Amino acid sequence: MELSFPNMRYDHTMPLLDGRVEIPGVEIVPGPTPAMVTKDIPSLRTGEFGLCDLNTGYWLSAIEAGWELIGLPLFIKRKPVYQYLFCRADAGIDRPKDLEGKRIGTNFYPTGITILLQGLLQHRHGVDTSSLVWVANGTSEVFPVHKDLPRVEVAEGVRKAPWDRLIDGEVDAIITDISDGPAWERLEGDPNVKRLFDYMAEDRKLYQETGIYTPMHLIVMSKKLDREDPGLARRVYDAFEQAKRIAYQDIANDRAGFSVMYLRERFVEQTREWGDPWKYGVGGDKANIESFVAYSAEQGITSRKLALDEVFASSTLDT
Repeated sequence: MELSFPNMRYDHTMPLLDGRVEIPGVEIVPGPTPAMVTKDIPSLRTGEFGLCDLNTGYWLSAIEAGWELIGLPLFIKRKPVYQYLFCRADAGIDRPKDLEGKRIGTNFYPTGITILLQGLLQHRHGVDTSSLVWVANGTSEVFPVHKDLPRVEVAEGVRKAPWDRLIDGEVDAIITDISDGPAWERLEGDPNVKRLFDYMAEDRKLYQETGIYTPMHLIVMSKKLDREDPGLARRVYDAFEQAKRIAYQDIANDRAGFSVMYLRERFVEQTREWGDPWKYGVGGDKANIESFVAYSAEQGITSRKLALDEVFASSTLDT
């Protein structure tokens, strides 16, 4: 059976894509990652796909709306979340509660980053997040949300990057994924922009105290395929675990394909401090999953706190 897999290229999934790891009875057919919010991915609604690398911001609301997809506890893209919060230096934001009532720029709303960081601001830092006004380039016009989101302003006209809105003074702060090198340089070099947190220390503290390490993307599978072959999801899960172990071995043996000085030593240091931050499994990743499901309900992304057996394939629930 061929199994389509639009995805980003991660070191810990490459053994699946280059053939070093196989899924019994399955041939992986890689493809480009679909845009997060476009009309290029209606197959997720109908289940006419295999696997997909999906932003967590859409996973739960899509399932609640009856889309033909189901999650696998494989959060394959993570990033420390506090690094994505920048503020205007002249906006009077010196502590987290100063964000209350402010305009927050983001690219799309919701995403995994906006859900998790909004939840952390509320529960760890005492911020009344109901007062935040989100300025977004678009909401989830393809992916469903439970209700209208009155605190979201959809910017009209030409799409503008959140960091440009911040630098130009159109918003007080931004919370958004930044995958653009020049954007980092602009933000970190602009005298009118500052960080609210010592983000490395805050992310480390968050992980040490709670086990949370931002789940940004996960693997979802066609629910039709799950019904036809209830054991397929577990075979896929096991293959991803094996691929990750091989990727870690490559780093430990100085065979990883990254041009980073002392990569092995940095990896050993990370493992010593963070354990395995790319934990898979319902049990292994319990802190991330429970917080994300709860925050999604609190923020109106879902109408209620969904049960784990509603959002993950049944054959993966004991992982």
